[in-house]
Amino acid sequence: MEKIDIKKFVKPQSLALLLALVGISWAAPLARLAGVDGYTAAWWRLLVGTVITLLAHLLFIGKPRFERDWTIISILSGIFLALHFSLWLESLRHMTVSSSTGIVVSYPIIAGLYDALVSREITARKFAGVVIGFLGVLVLSTPWAGATLFGGILSFTAAIMAAAYIIIGRRVRKREISTLSYTLVAYGSALLFLTGFVLAGRQPWNVPQTSIPYLILLGIVPMLLGHSMINYSLRYYPASAVATITLLEPYGAGILAWLVIDEPVPPVTAIGAFLTILGAKIVLSSPSQET
Repeated sequence: MEKIDIKKFVKPQSLALLLALVGISWAAPLARLAGVDGYTAAWWRLLVGTVITLLAHLLFIGKPRFERDWTIISILSGIFLALHFSLWLESLRHMTVSSSTGIVVSYPIIAGLYDALVSREITARKFAGVVIGFLGVLVLSTPWAGATLFGGILSFTAAIMAAAYIIIGRRVRKREISTLSYTLVAYGSALLFLTGFVLAGRQPWNVPQTSIPYLILLGIVPMLLGHSMINYSLRYYPASAVATITLLEPYGAGILAWLVIDEPVPPVTAIGAFLTILGAKIVLSSPSQET
């Protein structure tokens, strides 16, 4: 009997993109299952993510070596990452999963708008993408989408923080710094920053025992299955193509929330998410976004 070569039908890099989408889509449902405030959930996610990244660095690269020129920038990037995780995970307590994730994936639109303002060049196509994307954000921020005004503000601010994290990260990566070295500094500095913040008002490790497994999974699944597969895919696909896949997170997270925590998806949410994703896709399709 002839042996079937699976690689002829499914390419490893295509499978990696699918796994990445599944991984990042689990972040919001796991945070909900943990049942803790967003800042505590972010602290656990960064703790587990930093430990995993450090172990991977030691295994594949060796002892970390930090150079001042890119380390300082990476630390700043990490602070924005800590704010992004905290604000977004906290927004999940004030709105539906699909609405929150639909708003937070508007970060490519914000980053694209920043690039256009800096270069003082914005095409009609990119401007249309920005308008469509922000229209989607407005729809997702309404009560009909299962959102509150406060939750919408938190999620959109988290998107701004994510855009800042990505913009700074691009500057670091231009220096040919390895992904593991950059993420180790970014995750580590984010963890230290957030530790100081949460200790001022709470003890992040003092959580119900039933929450700990979900918090650990929050640091493993979206990071290992999600972000590591995204980094792997970037070796084979343009950044805009990979980013387009990650834009589908609201649909993946919404479906998982419906199946796991029995949270229905309001019909208007699908419309808002579609507009946000379409706007982001238009912005990402600009030649200046290809890397």
